[in-house]
Amino acid sequence: MWSKPTDDDSSALEATSSFLLIDGLFTSLEAADILLSLVNDKIKFHTVQQLNSGDPESDAYKSSERRIQQLKSTKSEITQMILEARKEGYELKIHSTIEISKSFASSNISQTNQIHSG
Repeated sequence: MWSKPTDDDSSALEATSSFLLIDGLFTSLEAADILLSLVNDKIKFHTVQQLNSGDPESDAYKSSERRIQQLKSTKSEITQMILEARKEGYELKIHSTIEISKSFASSNISQTNQIHSG
């Protein structure tokens, strides 16, 4: 799909591919299943990253901790929206895309942090 760029081929690194993940109108229960599953999986991923890091003082550990806190806040906000939708009897329109692009990393640790920061 992608070819390895040469040293003078920076345009290959700038290419971004977008993928439509979610696009539709959902009941509050469907929205909860879709969105909270996604957020919970990301929290679980970063928790495992912390355990793999082993060192609470490492940058990787701290980065995962920050991301977990952000995701927990997001989860709370999404939950409130879903509860409001359920209480008031309306559906939720959800549209989500993911963008993927290539990036050089100075080390595997940097590459892992860049890939998993989202």
